[in-house]
Amino acid sequence: MPLSPEQERYWRAYLAAAPAPPEQGCSVVVGAPGNDENADMLLELYLLGKKTAGSGLLEEYLAVGEPLPRIGDRWIALDSQGRPRCILRTVRVETHRFLDVPERIAVAEGEGDLTLDYWRSSHTRFFAPYLQDWGLSKIEDATVVTEFFELVYA
Repeated sequence: MPLSPEQERYWRAYLAAAPAPPEQGCSVVVGAPGNDENADMLLELYLLGKKTAGSGLLEEYLAVGEPLPRIGDRWIALDSQGRPRCILRTVRVETHRFLDVPERIAVAEGEGDLTLDYWRSSHTRFFAPYLQDWGLSKIEDATVVTEFFELVYA
């Protein structure tokens, strides 16, 4: 999907300010974190440095045909109004079975009380409506893909 004129200007401003060009072959994605209801809250956590990771499900990536995140990828994060607010760079990617996600991922995601219980509960609620579409009968069968970020431009 091509960048909008506003997103293109934002990307060019980042490239002009970046100490080095992006890695050869890195992908650039554009989108809001989470959904419209929580995008601005999640963006604020990224901008404050409290959220350094985000998780999705492997089964969703496969169902919609999206490539898995790779180290060096960039993400132009949009707010709930569709405006670019920051650019994040993927620095690490991990996969775990849902029940094997370590607590350090809950901490890195920076939400709620930072506990694994909160992480599991919130992710279960978030993904539950889509599980059947992705070929899952329960969240415990899911494979979690966690992408760790660094803020490279705001």
